[in-house]
Amino acid sequence: MSGEENRELILANFQAITSIDDIAVCLATLEQFNWDIDSAVMAAMSGTPMSRQDAGNVSFSVEWRSREEKFSLDITTTTIGTLKEMLSNRVGVPKGNFTIIGFPTVEVQMDFRTLSDMGVANNTKLIMVESDAAISSQEPRQSSLFQFRVNVEGLEHELRFPSTRLISEVKQYVERTYNIPITQQRWSGWPPGTSDSLELRDIVLEEPYHRLRVSRQSPSNNVINIDSDDNEFDEVLDSTPSSSSLPPDKRPLMTVGKSSEENVLQFMEAFESRYGAVHPAFHVGTLKSALTTAFNVPADNKRPLIVFLHSDKAFTAHLFCSQVLCCENISQYIDANFVFWAWDLSLKRLEEQVLNECQSIFGLEGRQQVQSYIPDKLPLMIVITKVASSPQVFSVFQGDISPDLLMAQLIDAVENYSQTRSIEKAAEVAQEQRNILREQQELEYLDSLERDREKDHRKLIEEKEKTLQEQTESAKLSSFTDLVPPEPEKHLPSTDITLKLPNGERLSRRFLHDTKLKILLYFMGSKGFAPSDYTLVQNFPKRTFDEDEMELTLEDLGLLRREILYVEEKD
Repeated sequence: MSGEENRELILANFQAITSIDDIAVCLATLEQFNWDIDSAVMAAMSGTPMSRQDAGNVSFSVEWRSREEKFSLDITTTTIGTLKEMLSNRVGVPKGNFTIIGFPTVEVQMDFRTLSDMGVANNTKLIMVESDAAISSQEPRQSSLFQFRVNVEGLEHELRFPSTRLISEVKQYVERTYNIPITQQRWSGWPPGTSDSLELRDIVLEEPYHRLRVSRQSPSNNVINIDSDDNEFDEVLDSTPSSSSLPPDKRPLMTVGKSSEENVLQFMEAFESRYGAVHPAFHVGTLKSALTTAFNVPADNKRPLIVFLHSDKAFTAHLFCSQVLCCENISQYIDANFVFWAWDLSLKRLEEQVLNECQSIFGLEGRQQVQSYIPDKLPLMIVITKVASSPQVFSVFQGDISPDLLMAQLIDAVENYSQTRSIEKAAEVAQEQRNILREQQELEYLDSLERDREKDHRKLIEEKEKTLQEQTESAKLSSFTDLVPPEPEKHLPSTDITLKLPNGERLSRRFLHDTKLKILLYFMGSKGFAPSDYTLVQNFPKRTFDEDEMELTLEDLGLLRREILYVEEKD
């Protein structure tokens, strides 16, 4: 069948499966996936296929060696995984043997992300970078990776190694991953004549998988066996002079009797000795302090808590730590979005210690939930979030999870908790506003009280001053009244004096002719017009009496008949 006939058949099958009648849309979708009908059908069934207007609307290129592969794709539906498949079909390099760099954004590069997520636009130039194994693919074999099915102590695992990998390096990998020292490894299945100095490409291996078996030989000397009973293991540890006398990658992760802080520091040091410096940052402290760091902070700073429970007895523990947890993208993502607390459960007393702490924080139900994971589901990552002030288990990841799936689950946990955090932030803002309003009201109330106190104080002072003034005036009046003699009888030589007050009132009485002028001022003062503020004025002839005339009598002043004097305020 010719290529043209083959494409017509693919087009007909694609239309029959997807029920898309528009030929242009079908052609654009198939062209987008390089006529890979499976990928095209998946894209069409999971989303909107390309329209005439959408087809080829974003053009970019991928540089590989001296070639430039050009693409015109819908970046909103095309994922990184799809682009890798298309590149693999074009250049013949397996999808797992290269990566793509040069994306404009700094998002974590995962196969499920779309090209639009990674910032691809018109004229974007990307670069395809091969792994060392792919570069050495000049061998007659089609694939640069050799695939093995290795039976490790009764359990079968699928492993892949570059063709340039030494046999000794494969054994070292088994030592690191499955904790079987090279000196205790007993292999079967290698071709005759195989030696540790040979590369995999130098020996004849079966296709598509070469089967191997490795078991553990009993050591000739006294070596700690992590599969032994806890009490026996504790006795060996107790008889060991110091953990520093053990090789760095054989030191126990934690020691019974140490504080949580000391054990986490020991865990971190031993972990780095085994797996390297690339790993999530461990929270140094107790589980309770990790919860405090994660949740007892403002809403913007809250992060989910990951509780990592490890055990050297778990078969997948070393594989999970070396190939998943220590993956740089995962480690960086955890550091940016989580608080990470780890604990080792290799010993029964360490297990009891963390269960007691779980019970003190979460109660008996929390202890039983964590206990249900031990030991069958270890290693374990428990993601804890806080909803309505109560810590809750959001998700649990076991050690057999792949890096891509773990990253996707972590992203889901962060996005889910971000919604809770937004609600808490809104509640926090509302509470802060209420607090501000309450503080303002309290300040206004206190200010009002202070003003009222000042007002009452001023009023009290004014009343006291008024009382004092009244008392003073009363005393003055009394003193002036005491200085005014009684009104004389009519038959005695006297003058009728009328004082016209500023308010229009008149005061009249008789005074003897020998009465001094100052007596009239005292009389005026006894009526509330103190001589210090007021004086007497005669209207006709116009005359103001001054201080020098106070000792003169009425007779001396010529005031012998009926007289009207005006009381006026002094200037």
